[in-house]
Amino acid sequence: MVDVWLDAVTPKDSLLIYALLPALKEKGYDTIVTAKKQTQTTEILELLNVPYTCVGRYGETLRDKLVEEQKRTLEFVRLFDKVGLPNVLWTHGDVSAIRTAFGLQIPIVYSNDTPHAVHVAKLVCPLVDWLVAPISFGRSWSKFGIPKSKILLYDGVEELAWLMKPVMKKPEFLEEFEKKQVILFRNVEYKASYCKDVKVDVWKLVRKLSQIATVIYLPRYEEEKEKLKDLNNVWIPPRPLLTFQILPYVDIVIGSGGTICREAALLGIPTVNFHFWDAVAKYLRKKEFPIKLLRDTQKIVRLAEKILKNPKKYKKNTADKLHLLESPVMPTVRCIEEFLK
Repeated sequence: MVDVWLDAVTPKDSLLIYALLPALKEKGYDTIVTAKKQTQTTEILELLNVPYTCVGRYGETLRDKLVEEQKRTLEFVRLFDKVGLPNVLWTHGDVSAIRTAFGLQIPIVYSNDTPHAVHVAKLVCPLVDWLVAPISFGRSWSKFGIPKSKILLYDGVEELAWLMKPVMKKPEFLEEFEKKQVILFRNVEYKASYCKDVKVDVWKLVRKLSQIATVIYLPRYEEEKEKLKDLNNVWIPPRPLLTFQILPYVDIVIGSGGTICREAALLGIPTVNFHFWDAVAKYLRKKEFPIKLLRDTQKIVRLAEKILKNPKKYKKNTADKLHLLESPVMPTVRCIEEFLK
C-alpha cells in the first residue's frame, strides 16, 4: 500500500511535489505521483527527474473540462485497483483527484494560494481534511465551506519550497543572454476558468518590449508561439525550463502576476504584474520585495526603459529577507503525517 499520493495538474504543482518528496522520503514514506498531461506539467516533472504516472488530460471548453474530469476520476479508480489505495492525498486543488479521494475515503491535504479560482474552491474545500495556505489570505477560505480549525497558515509563500533548494545547472544555450538586456515575459493563463477582464493588450505589449530589449517569452500554450513567430528579438526556449534557471540572466520580469512574478521578486529582480494583484503580491510588496502592479501598456514600457538604463541599480539582495519567510514544506508534511500514524 502506498503511504502518500501526490497529484499534479500545473507546472507549479510539479515544483511543489519536487520539494515535498525528499521530506517525505526522509521519513520513510512510500509515494506515488500522478500528473495530468497539460501545459508543461509533465515536462517539468521529467526535467526534475520525478517519476510519475500520467492520468488524464486538459479540457479546453467547459464541456471538455467536465468530460475529462469524469474520465480522470475513473482512471484513478482503475489505477488504485492495481496498486492499492493510498493512505492520504496531497494536491494543489485538482477536482477529480479530490473527488476520487473523498469517494474512496482517503484523507485529503490541500495546499492552495489561488482563492480567485472560485469554481474549484467551491467544489473541493468542503471535502478536504486540511488546507495549507499562506498567512496573507488569513482564514478567508472558510467562506468556501472548510472549518477555520482545518486551515493551517504559514508565514511565507509557496515559491520558497523550491527556491531554497540547491540550484540546478543552467543550460548552456542560455549563456548567449549574459551580455544582453533581457525582459522575461509570461502571459495570463487565459484558458483557465478564473481568467477574465485582462486590461492589457498582451501582444501589443510584447511587441513594444521587443523594441527595447530581448524578450524571453515563456508560453503557456502552443498557439502562443504562432502569434509571436514574426516578432524580432523575442526568444522562446526550445524546451521547457525552470524559471530559476533563467532568472540570473534577466533584468526585469513582466507577467500576469502568478508564480514566475513571485519567484522573480523573491530573488530581487524588478517585477511588474499586469493582471493579478492578490494577497500574496501585497504581502511581498509590504515586505519590500521589488514587485508592483501596472495595467497600462505605456507605463509598463516606460518603467522597463528606466530600469534597463541601469539594471543593477534596481536589483535587490533579498537573501536575508528570504530566511525570514516560512516554506510550506514542513507545515504540509505535518498535516500529511497526521494520517500516517
